[in-house]
Amino acid sequence: MGVWIRRVLIGLVGLVVLVVIAGAVFVASFDANKYKGVAIDWMKTHKQRTLVIDGPIELSIFPRLAMKVSKVTLSEAAKADNFAAIDSAGLAVDVLPLLHGEVVVGRIEAKGVRVTYLRDAKGKSNIDDLLTPDEAPKTETASKPVRFDVSGIELADVKATVRDDKSGTNGQVLLAKFKSGRLANRVEAPVDLDLQFDFKQPALKGNLTGETRLTLDMDTQSASLKKMNLGFKGDAPGLSGVDVALKGDVAWDGTKKSVNAQDLSVKLSGHTGALKHDGTTLSIERFAFEPDAQKLDLRKLVAAVKASQAGQPITLDLEWPELAVAGKSLSGSAFSGKLSRGGDMPLSAKFKSTAPSGSFDAVNLPGFEAQVESASPQRKLAGTLRSDLVIKPQPGSLALDKLDLQAKVEEPGLQPLALNIRGNALASAQKSSWNIAGQLNDNKFATEGSAVLAGNTPQINAKANFDSLDLNKLLTKEKTPNKPAAGNADVPVDLSGLRAVNAQVSVVAGRFAFEQYKVNDARIQATLDGGMLRITELQGKAWGGQLNATAFADARASRIAIKGAATGVDVNALVKDVAAKDWIEGNGRVSFDLDSAGRSVNELRSRLQGSAALQLRDGAVKGINLAKSLRQAKAALSMKQDASQKASQTEKTDFSELSASFQINDGVARSKDLDMKSPFLRLGGEGAIDVGKGRIDYVARATVASTAKGQDGAELAALKGLTIPVRLTGPFEALDWKIEWSAIATQAATKQLEDKLSEKLGLKPAAGAASGAASKPTAADALKKGLKGLFK
Repeated sequence: MGVWIRRVLIGLVGLVVLVVIAGAVFVASFDANKYKGVAIDWMKTHKQRTLVIDGPIELSIFPRLAMKVSKVTLSEAAKADNFAAIDSAGLAVDVLPLLHGEVVVGRIEAKGVRVTYLRDAKGKSNIDDLLTPDEAPKTETASKPVRFDVSGIELADVKATVRDDKSGTNGQVLLAKFKSGRLANRVEAPVDLDLQFDFKQPALKGNLTGETRLTLDMDTQSASLKKMNLGFKGDAPGLSGVDVALKGDVAWDGTKKSVNAQDLSVKLSGHTGALKHDGTTLSIERFAFEPDAQKLDLRKLVAAVKASQAGQPITLDLEWPELAVAGKSLSGSAFSGKLSRGGDMPLSAKFKSTAPSGSFDAVNLPGFEAQVESASPQRKLAGTLRSDLVIKPQPGSLALDKLDLQAKVEEPGLQPLALNIRGNALASAQKSSWNIAGQLNDNKFATEGSAVLAGNTPQINAKANFDSLDLNKLLTKEKTPNKPAAGNADVPVDLSGLRAVNAQVSVVAGRFAFEQYKVNDARIQATLDGGMLRITELQGKAWGGQLNATAFADARASRIAIKGAATGVDVNALVKDVAAKDWIEGNGRVSFDLDSAGRSVNELRSRLQGSAALQLRDGAVKGINLAKSLRQAKAALSMKQDASQKASQTEKTDFSELSASFQINDGVARSKDLDMKSPFLRLGGEGAIDVGKGRIDYVARATVASTAKGQDGAELAALKGLTIPVRLTGPFEALDWKIEWSAIATQAATKQLEDKLSEKLGLKPAAGAASGAASKPTAADALKKGLKGLFK
């Protein structure tokens, strides 16, 4: 028996030796490069992709099945474009665990990898064919679950280009370095990474570096990061030029959909919106959030914001020792903090709450109070804000119930303001809203609306109603209204602020005042979308009449347009307010349809287009008294010289009716239909008003209509029936009036001769002759008498 046992053992040993020798010979003689063609053909046949392997294939079998490849490229499906390229890559798998249905990867290495991911708007991507497995013969043999176990990963220079039209993602991510220890289920592994982002959409460009210890739980799809020491430098949506340092422990539970953080700290420098941070910090001893179980646990939250805005320092300190919520049960402590802003107009505030109550659905912080103070030579402010705060973790919102704000503001040169507001407000990541009412001094107001701050441009819908809105009492005057710029200095016009927000706004004010403009029963309806402001309703009572208009402004083209009419207005008050000129008096209608584009006031004036018209009654044109000037007709006609005079505000020419229309092109308004009437004069005319250059060149043609009444009528008999040119020229600030007597001297002499001849012929009664039917001569007597007179 022992002999047979010995023989069997000898045979087994010999068999093992033979297998080892055969394996050694197989490994030594195996050439994996002979199978390149098989892989290339398979990829071409099954995936319609072109696989190129320009480098050698290295293969080892025991104790690990290991393979290395280099200089590999793979095309897009049915295209010659490159989908992926690899400079070098290696993979090693332990052989013995494979016999038990387990995968134990010894290492994964890759360097110089380039891959492109594309997805269209319908969701079709360029990797769909690679993710779809080929059909395999069905087998009823149950397979064991694969055990994930990788002893190490080392990646360098791995770049992915992503263009996803469905999600709007477009950019590149470069994994400059990724090195890990053993990655296996529920095994903690060290990780060291250097990840770079360069995305156009979303706007993300920067570098994430650092180290942590990663644990994966494949059974629950969970992960945890311990001893994080990560940093990000760059730009992200809402962030620019930031340097963020993150430390602590964070865990995600895939089964509970919960987050758990321990000893978490964040330090931030750089810009967030309009704030520039310089060492802002946030620390949390513990934070746990489990929405399905309605649990929230917060311990020792401390925030310290150190920032500046427009060069003004801003600090915020907040402490919240404890908050614990579990369903309907809630306990915790009050929070407190302070806020300050420095600069020429400093501001300080202290705030606090009482102990919280409520439940997971609504955490109540009653009795919130903030005391605000500001003291500077420019402004003094003191106020108190009280409200009940309600925090709703889902969907994540903050409500201010029973809001009560009382404040007093004092500024030099302005009436002291007392503000009293009551109402409610709600703020969340998706949408904010408000509904408040109050008083500003003795003036009541109410406003309601909503704001969506998510996305690239905030969206605001708001309504407001004021008994009286006097902005002159609210805004500090920086300059005198309508005061011209010194010399030829131009004033820039910047409409870029219209791009900052999209809005629908409705404003009603019983009385409205801004600088020199005063409007009663004012109503404004406006929309703002993509930098385009459309005022669909602009009406009110102004200048003693009614204003109705619409307006448009486009920030992209720097264009402004306004169309409307002012009816029954005092035109003198209107022109003084709008143009700061005192040229004309009267009441009536002014209509306008104006359009211009430019980035300065002078440019807007020089590009003005459109039309305007006015119809007035019972007024006067200021600058000249035509009746007074025409009294000098006899002397002026004899000398045949034009008479010039500077416009004077003490002189004016009355009219009973006046109308004119203007066509405006490139800043020049031209008129051909002036029609002005008075008891003794009729005026027509034409000319141009150059708005861009601030000059006038206009010729009025005056005709004496009656000499019996009106201003100095008896002195105008010699001009009755004549048309006298009156030229108005010069800059707006120094107009010249010129009566062109030389143009009518011959006309006047001819008229005098005709009048004398008619008188001699008896066709016209002599001056001072009695009138009446009894003294009227016959035609024959008149002719006889006239001829006699001619030949004396």
